[in-house]
Amino acid sequence: PSAVDQRPELAERWAIWRDEKQRRLAEDHGNGIHSFAIFDILGKLVPDNTIFAVDVGNNTYSFGRYLETKGSQRVLMSGYLGSIGYGFPAGLGAWAATQDVEALRGCKVVSISGDGGFGQYPMDFTTAVKYGMDVTHILLHNGELGKISKEQRSGEWPVWETDLINPSFAAFAKLCGGYGKKVTKSEDIADAIQAALDVKGPALVEIMTDAELV
Repeated sequence: PSAVDQRPELAERWAIWRDEKQRRLAEDHGNGIHSFAIFDILGKLVPDNTIFAVDVGNNTYSFGRYLETKGSQRVLMSGYLGSIGYGFPAGLGAWAATQDVEALRGCKVVSISGDGGFGQYPMDFTTAVKYGMDVTHILLHNGELGKISKEQRSGEWPVWETDLINPSFAAFAKLCGGYGKKVTKSEDIADAIQAALDVKGPALVEIMTDAELV
């Protein structure tokens, strides 16, 4: 039997969602950059053969909501399962695969995490520097375990022990011998990400975000 052509409905829903994403930028509270602004730009700048390694937390939800994949891009995820900190180490593994697997050679690796996730295994950045791993890390820094805060609020509990004391991760990347750039304004996102993508080695873009704008 003939299948129902769902393409017109999908195109309509896609248009509605793209319009909704743009309207969400108006939610700016002055407490940091909206995650849509980050992933909208990132999706436009990365190559069609990018391998994404995505961590656990609000950054993962935002990636799924806002980044539109293209070409032959691949997305690596841990399936959650309490595996915060997965993103950057997975990016290192993906980079190693691009050296060993013919079909993956030349692929760009981009890893993504929040500050809580990257803070689990920050010294892996020195490994990336040691071996010249061409991995670009996008770090959404909101100063807390945002997903846990959100769950506490949704359960009508007080937010408890989710705040974080962090260094400047961009400065940390530089101290390790890699590239680091801190972004506090939406208008600087594109230049910062493009510069990091152009680096032939480990690069980290630390973007100061609003934990509420997921």
